[in-house]
Amino acid sequence: MGAGSVKGMVKKAGVGLVLKLVGIPGLIFGAVAVALTMSLVMLMLFMGAGAASAKDEHDTQAAATTAGSTCQVDAAEGEGSGGSRVEVPEAFKQPVKDAAKTSGLPEEIVAAQIQQESGFSTTVSSPVGAQGPAQFMPATWETYGEGGDVNDPEDAMAGYGRYMKHLLEVSKPKADKNEGGPDAARLAVASYNAGEAAPGLEDGEIPPYEETQNYVQIIFDGAQEDFSVECSQVSGGEVSEVELGDGEWAKPLPGGQHTSGYGKRNIMPGCADGDYNLTNGCHANFHLGTDIATPGAGTSPGGTVVAPTKAEVVCVPGMEFDGMVQLKVTNGEDSELLLNFLHLAEQNVKVGDTVERGDPIGVEGNTGKTSFGTHLHLEAMKPGTPACKKPWERDDKGELYNVNPEPILKEKGSL
Repeated sequence: MGAGSVKGMVKKAGVGLVLKLVGIPGLIFGAVAVALTMSLVMLMLFMGAGAASAKDEHDTQAAATTAGSTCQVDAAEGEGSGGSRVEVPEAFKQPVKDAAKTSGLPEEIVAAQIQQESGFSTTVSSPVGAQGPAQFMPATWETYGEGGDVNDPEDAMAGYGRYMKHLLEVSKPKADKNEGGPDAARLAVASYNAGEAAPGLEDGEIPPYEETQNYVQIIFDGAQEDFSVECSQVSGGEVSEVELGDGEWAKPLPGGQHTSGYGKRNIMPGCADGDYNLTNGCHANFHLGTDIATPGAGTSPGGTVVAPTKAEVVCVPGMEFDGMVQLKVTNGEDSELLLNFLHLAEQNVKVGDTVERGDPIGVEGNTGKTSFGTHLHLEAMKPGTPACKKPWERDDKGELYNVNPEPILKEKGSL
């Protein structure tokens, strides 16, 4: 008998013995049990590997956001940790400091205003007769110039300092009339543009001129974004509309690039200036947030979106509203404003969750009717805004809940 035949007989005998001991049902049950056990072992190994991978991704993400949160905006003098956004010419550096001291305004606001008026030019003049770096009208220069040269940086900035001191002094009692309205610095800057007798100023309001309202916003945004030291909030001018403390923030989309800012834009044709009505679609001509995008993402899901700081998840309407996740800042240092993250391809949190700085909350996406490419649209809403308020909703005074997020994010080094 050959070796093969012997092995065959042994094999048959073994099978026969098993069948005799447990029967066919028992044999089938045992086979199924072994298969299930092996499957369970493989699933546990897979889940463990997945959990480890997720933890590694989270740890890497948190490290990247922490490392990337150092503010890069420099002062007017070019000091700080990064490249200067706007450099004040050498001939203006000391005059700007002196004008700030005379007027009582922060240097950042002085620099931003002269940048807006003339770009620090000593030769520019306007069609209506304004002259010099501070663009004085002849009658105003005669009062505050004290016989100096309107085109000379020192003389012009000295006259500017005296004039802004006057405007700030007369604006303080006007600002007191409207509690919670524009502060004295904004009213003074508005007066510089529109004149002291412009409508609204006496009641503590910015004049109802689109030019003046844009002028004030440009200067105060520029003071924060272009001239602030290490992104610290500009003192005295209340540049951001939300009070901020010392809370440390991370970049909400590490590796992303700023692609679109807050404010007016021309998308919807046929709309009148200032018409941002939801019903006719003209609201598309005002961007209520700021956009950040991962380069090369196209229309596919992009990078991981993370919580800039410790926060509570207060609303996740998800795909019902452009893939939104809404957080309330709860770091104990900054105001409890709401942050809206829109167009997310995935939402990885639920209402009631608490997230720490750098924790993933979703994936950058292209969801919603107003999205035309993968990006993160980030908005800020004033402290006290009820959860789940959507962009363009207003309070009982008719005021928007939304505020400009860019000065906030710039101060925190998150943009």
